[in-house]
Amino acid sequence: MKTEKPICQLLGQVTRLYKNKLFARFKKKDVDITFEQFAILSSLNSGKEFTQQDLANQMHKDKSIILRQINVLIDKNYIKRTQNEQDKRKKTLILTDEGFKTLEQAQNLVQNVLDELLVGISEDELSVFRHVLEKIQENSEPNDSNCQC
Repeated sequence: MKTEKPICQLLGQVTRLYKNKLFARFKKKDVDITFEQFAILSSLNSGKEFTQQDLANQMHKDKSIILRQINVLIDKNYIKRTQNEQDKRKKTLILTDEGFKTLEQAQNLVQNVLDELLVGISEDELSVFRHVLEKIQENSEPNDSNCQC
């Protein structure tokens, strides 16, 4: 009798598989970023202004971890800090031309890897999967009405 793997285990395995495959592709094509750095560059390319704290909140990561990643990206000349116009104490992060070029290369590789991984999955199945993931994410966010403190 075959037992089903727990959903959490499957999610973790698929995430690792995807990240490992993507990192190998980045390395093969000399795209000098990690998966986490790709996520930061993608966020900065969204058209919204981001501070370090904004990125930490969006990525659900500790600010110090994001700071290390940002410093690496600054050292590689992929992003830079600029003074926030509304609040001089804050620094806004923006993509450099080199960062944008690297992001474009990475996005192409990401799409190629996704195309490979999603072979045989219909648009309907993908839509349901996306909906379920969004629902899980929504359920994980703090909600005062569900609090049984």
